[in-house]
Amino acid sequence: MYGYNKKNDQSYRPLILVDFAIEKSLFGNNSKVLHRLNVFYFAILCCLLFYFLQLLFKREKIGFAFWISLLFALHPVHTEVVANIKGRDEILHAIFLLISFITLLKYYDLYKLKYLLIGLISFFAALLCKEMAVTYVVLLPLTFWFFKSLKLIDIGKLIAYLSGVLLVYFLVRNAVLDTITFGEEMSILNNGLAAAENYSDQLATTFFIFGHYIKLLCFPSSLAWDYSFPTFEIVSFNNLQVLSVVSFLLVAGILSLIYFRTKSIFIYSFLFFIITFSIVSNFFILIGCTLGERFLFFPSIGFCILVVYSLEKLTKQIQANNKNILVVFLLVVSSLYAFKTIDRNKDWANNYSLFISGEVVTPNNSRAVGAVGSMYRELAEQSKSQQEQFKNYKKSIQYYQKSVNLLPSNSDSYYNLGVVYMATQQFLLAEQSFNSAIQSSPNMAGAYNNLGVIYFDKKNYETAKEYFTKCLESDPNFQNAIANLGAVYHNTGQLELARQFYIKALKLNPNDVNSRNNLNNL
Repeated sequence: MYGYNKKNDQSYRPLILVDFAIEKSLFGNNSKVLHRLNVFYFAILCCLLFYFLQLLFKREKIGFAFWISLLFALHPVHTEVVANIKGRDEILHAIFLLISFITLLKYYDLYKLKYLLIGLISFFAALLCKEMAVTYVVLLPLTFWFFKSLKLIDIGKLIAYLSGVLLVYFLVRNAVLDTITFGEEMSILNNGLAAAENYSDQLATTFFIFGHYIKLLCFPSSLAWDYSFPTFEIVSFNNLQVLSVVSFLLVAGILSLIYFRTKSIFIYSFLFFIITFSIVSNFFILIGCTLGERFLFFPSIGFCILVVYSLEKLTKQIQANNKNILVVFLLVVSSLYAFKTIDRNKDWANNYSLFISGEVVTPNNSRAVGAVGSMYRELAEQSKSQQEQFKNYKKSIQYYQKSVNLLPSNSDSYYNLGVVYMATQQFLLAEQSFNSAIQSSPNMAGAYNNLGVIYFDKKNYETAKEYFTKCLESDPNFQNAIANLGAVYHNTGQLELARQFYIKALKLNPNDVNSRNNLNNL
């Protein structure tokens, strides 16, 4: 996360960085290759899932494993993970977990040490891809309880092995990162639940959003790349959807406890989903996202098991021993999924199609609306004619203004709005926008630097110097501010100081032509 927030905290996914580093050394920044690799890894994952399900449900239910794997492969909610290069963490995390599942199942069939070692190493690899893998410590023993006749002492040993791997992971993670927890207060933009005024409303809204996750699994008709605030309003426990979700979870939880010993596949699929989803559910800790379709990626295996098993039971009730009805049902569901997935892939073709589709699905999403504004700003910067440039800048301003109206604390949109006003020579409005950005994010270095540039152009060097200095207080290596301070000292006759700042700026960016020319002129 250091490249994003300049802090060595929160996410620790070294295997993903290693994977991208190897691919970049081989293919450069060739996005087509990386996208094809995502599809390749996803294909491997689907094959591993099919093999895992065969081991779980035995060879006589090979059709059962096939349909579950097919539904997983075609589910539209997975489009984000496969179509987005960043989704590699989800795919590799799932691959390593399934390898661990398969080898540990084999270990307890054959009792060969190599399978135990491969299983534990794969679990560790999954943890190094994504933190969600911690739920495996509960999920694997649960799976053995439902599908293997193991003694409690053997399950206890298995939990001990997994706990040992988890302990090593946390020791390594803690040694590398500055902290293993979120070190600052969650922003509303990153997680809309932070807008709740009390814990009761926060919890109620979490249940409300959980209901939306269920909708996405069952009816993935409207998909979006982002669900930031205020996509979901803060609600209380008198909300009908909240009461429905709470009732459903209570009933399902109670039935799972009552019939746990029956080892029903209904109960296993429900618990599979709940356990794997728990860490990103926002029930236990606020994560840096209100809702993300990618979080359903691995948990949806439980959902696919439930769908196929439910349809199988339903067709038996309709007409005993007639598999044709089941196949028809599954073909219909698979076809609908496939059609939606193909259609959704088009949205991920480029920034324009993705951001426009996101704004259509979540029009009250401040971040999604701001992203459309940034898209038009970039189009304006690339425009060849003044008329086209003006038209795109105008659209950009409209979307940025809508973004900050939806969420007045959206400092990114205020900052970008200021950039557009600077580009269109509206310096007073630019100054107001940058000040609004700083009100929400006092450490926004770019806003201080741009305010300094505005005053520098007015030849108000003292005020410009104050802003450039504040910029460097927020980010000591902000190269533009260092170069700009050099220009301030140059214009005020403090030539030695100017020389020092130019040299420092060039050390950070040797290709800075302006600083090179200014140094030569000095």
